[in-house]
Amino acid sequence: MIFWMAGLRAVHLRENEFRAKYQRYLGANPLDADRKRKALTAIAAKMARVAYGIVKNGTEYQPFFEQRLPSGSIPLTRAVEALATS
Repeated sequence: MIFWMAGLRAVHLRENEFRAKYQRYLGANPLDADRKRKALTAIAAKMARVAYGIVKNGTEYQPFFEQRLPSGSIPLTRAVEALATS
């Protein structure tokens, strides 16, 4: 229940991995109530996995994985921002 409520809040925030997953899941038919319920269930399950990993490994949560690319390349959001300011 707690992850369900947290998922409801997370999908309404801008730019986080949970909202992105929710939007991808709803991409085909965003008005379908059953699909919304399934998408929110997937978000709650992902939050539970993230919480378990944090507790198990004793690490801090890193909310924007795309900001930490091991290859050293520029993340897509920064590339779009750079293109917009040019």
